[in-house]
Amino acid sequence: MLNKAMPRLKRLIAAVGACAAALSLAACGSNGTSADGRNADGTVTISMAGWILATRPEFQALATGFEKTHSNIHIDVKEYSADDYDKQLIADLSAGKAPDVFPMKNLKMYYTYASPGALADLSDAAAKYSDDSNLAVAKDYVIDGKTYALPYRVDATVLYYNKTMLDKAGVDVPDGTWTWDDYLRICRELKKKLPAAGYKDAYPTYHHTSFQAIPQAIALAQQAKGSGVAGQNDLFFSGNYDYLKPMYKLFLTMQHEGLTLSYNTVSSSKTTYQSQFGTQKAALLPMGTWFMGPLADQQASGDADKFEWGVAALPQLSKATVKAPVTYGDPTGFAVAANSPSAKMKAAKEFVAWAAGPEGAKVTAQTGSVPAYLSNAALDTFFAKKGLPSDKQSREVLRTSVIKQENPVGEATQVIQDELNMAQSSILSETKSTDEALAKASHAIVNTGLLPSQQGK
Repeated sequence: MLNKAMPRLKRLIAAVGACAAALSLAACGSNGTSADGRNADGTVTISMAGWILATRPEFQALATGFEKTHSNIHIDVKEYSADDYDKQLIADLSAGKAPDVFPMKNLKMYYTYASPGALADLSDAAAKYSDDSNLAVAKDYVIDGKTYALPYRVDATVLYYNKTMLDKAGVDVPDGTWTWDDYLRICRELKKKLPAAGYKDAYPTYHHTSFQAIPQAIALAQQAKGSGVAGQNDLFFSGNYDYLKPMYKLFLTMQHEGLTLSYNTVSSSKTTYQSQFGTQKAALLPMGTWFMGPLADQQASGDADKFEWGVAALPQLSKATVKAPVTYGDPTGFAVAANSPSAKMKAAKEFVAWAAGPEGAKVTAQTGSVPAYLSNAALDTFFAKKGLPSDKQSREVLRTSVIKQENPVGEATQVIQDELNMAQSSILSETKSTDEALAKASHAIVNTGLLPSQQGK
């Protein structure tokens, strides 16, 4: 059988793997450094990738925080495009110009990066946290028993609510026990009550369906067979995507009833979740915790309206999980270039381990991002930011939610997500039926021969 996906994947892997010789040459004695990468004065300078540095302060903050306690190491932060990050980084890897440390934005391409040997083995650093429940998401980076990245931040999708709008409409705020049926019922109630409360042009909720994960990752997380990573992988790599149908039925129903902006409107107008929720055009919003810090900043600067808000657990497909609500979210982690000179690699590994732990967590939390090391101290630091909600529910949802992977890690991950993304566009734009679009995606995915059940055949 012709494997249609493999040429593209092999080209990508070959491009990444081609960096080895170039990196070795670039490391030896250039810019006045020794062969192992040390500066003339014995210090070490490592480079680190980041994106939109003006609005994502955690990169420079982590570099500065690390330097304060590691005086012999300096970190230069290099800016990449957020939209083309993987493309640009892979190009730099193939040209031998990759930074010593670079983030894995999510898990979608993690297997691709790790498979050609471009990433250093960080298993020794990961072992330090193996029994630390505060860094549970570190297990997401294990491939065949080895760890090639460590997380410094994590984002879980929660339900934002505008308490001011709900109070004026006479509707109770989410209490963390909603199912998606409850969510639909409340949205229908809000559609009737919001105009009388003074919100004539507002929608009950906003679904940012430009993000593939809404609703696909929700359905995967909440319907996965078994528990944890293994159960989720069984479903995601099965080649059968019928588990997505209930969430698509819900989202299409809500489009038809005018409870949220339609997919076609979101796509054509390039609507943002910041504008919809921040200017009170929607009372509810399923969105990642990454929006909490920026929303507080936008309210402080006047870029968002002033209103009281909070977050609650994501609605559930079953009442059985409301006590331990299931959501999704990939960690963001740092990897180290496998071919960095020895002194630079040692320094880079020190930084990555530091960023993943309690000291790095404090710095990350101070920037308004949720740290991967989710201790009580880290949460205290995060919620100390001015403008964040102070209620117990908004804080505890980060610790009580079960966070499953948005992108289960495997050789077929990128291909599966690309096909399912096209299916989503067809379904929510209503150019194909749900059954037709998912059947087409399933056929294309199975034909790649990349599913675990097909290996060795």
